[in-house]
Amino acid sequence: MRKSKALLIYVLFTGFLFFLVDHFYIPSLQKELSAVESETVAVANKLNTARIVQENLLHVRDLVFQNMQVPGYVDSVSVETSLFHFLTEGVQDLKLKLIGVKPLPPRLDGRVITYPYEIEVEGDFFKFGELCSKYENSRRIINLKEFSVELVNASDDIDERMKSMNQPVKIKMSLETYWVK
Repeated sequence: MRKSKALLIYVLFTGFLFFLVDHFYIPSLQKELSAVESETVAVANKLNTARIVQENLLHVRDLVFQNMQVPGYVDSVSVETSLFHFLTEGVQDLKLKLIGVKPLPPRLDGRVITYPYEIEVEGDFFKFGELCSKYENSRRIINLKEFSVELVNASDDIDERMKSMNQPVKIKMSLETYWVK
């Protein structure tokens, strides 16, 4: 009988301790854990913001090096070569046909040298929109001054051809890139 009473007292005492721990100690731990979790989220957000800022600063640095003459920095690739590589890669990625690239004489205006080009491509009009998006995201500053679009092999039967959304077009563009001394 003594063992059963001792066991009963032990079980009641242990249950009482679990009750105390459950009602007083664990809620304070949960508060601390939720505070730590919110701090972790805040730090993670700050780290992500810092990464984005770093990427943007690196992009700006690349823009400066790609578009300006920086003392002590010598680029082995000329302005024309980098634009031509960019154009050919973009046109190949979008499955457009590059008909011609005609460089025009550069113009000097103060410290800025403007390099104009006349470019002609054939392909889908929507792909041309994607090419313009590539211009916008380029490391070189590219200004699409003007463009004209005409149907390839246009005939009098245009209404029937317009039913096809993939009607090939010829696009003539005037681009400018810049170099700042």
